[in-house]
Amino acid sequence: MGDFKSPALQGAKSVKSVEPAPFSPTGILHFTISVSDLDKAIEFYTSIVGAKMWRRITYSAFMAVGDNFFVLSNIGYHRRPNNTGHCLVHNAFIVPGDEFDKAVAHVEANDIEIVRYEDEGHHSFVGRHAYFQDPFGNAVELIDLTDIGTGPVGDPPIPGWNKNRIRNNYFGKNQFEQG
Repeated sequence: MGDFKSPALQGAKSVKSVEPAPFSPTGILHFTISVSDLDKAIEFYTSIVGAKMWRRITYSAFMAVGDNFFVLSNIGYHRRPNNTGHCLVHNAFIVPGDEFDKAVAHVEANDIEIVRYEDEGHHSFVGRHAYFQDPFGNAVELIDLTDIGTGPVGDPPIPGWNKNRIRNNYFGKNQFEQG
């Protein structure tokens, strides 16, 4: 194999130049949410969404929810991903069923409008869905997840996918069980 094409890889010692081949990631470590005020974003995501701040650097805050991570970043050129009142581009946070009503009440008690609510029609991620926007136009979804991949869609295209493993991961118990 020859040298890398990307300038960022020129001289890199910890990656080998090998024959290209398809690959399969094993998960998502984090996603990044663009904001224009990091302090305001940390306050919003801790006090409204219930995330915990793990660590902070100059322009980013590393946040945790359950066993998952996301990053808030202010790099100086934030663009609203949604128009006011829209929620198509969003990040979804799972809220256990017995906490969902309290979560929705908490959002509204903080004068944040729920811009969309749905409790039927979802075949991929089944449950109650409440959407609202953060101060930067990023839409947030709170979901009381009751099932994954039901109806006409079938199981997700993940080799060895095990719904029961996913069910037990989120809350330490099978949150899809009735009763």
